[in-house]
Amino acid sequence: MTALVRKPAHVKYRREADYGFVYEHENYGYEDASLYEVNEVVVDALEFVGDGRSRAEVEREYDAELVDTLVERELLIHEE
Repeated sequence: MTALVRKPAHVKYRREADYGFVYEHENYGYEDASLYEVNEVVVDALEFVGDGRSRAEVEREYDAELVDTLVERELLIHEE
């Protein structure tokens, strides 16, 4: 079975000129939400993954280290 990664529903992003923003919070509250300024490649990867792609496909397009970091920070999640 192929491991899939996808963007959780509570993770939102916005592209700017040379960077992007990622907002994440499961309860959609403002007091403890996280807003990150990120490199545009992070936004590219989140757009590429969308509702789900095989992890191998994402690693071929980007980088295994980037995928690991996004999973570690819970901006992407694994599905079987």
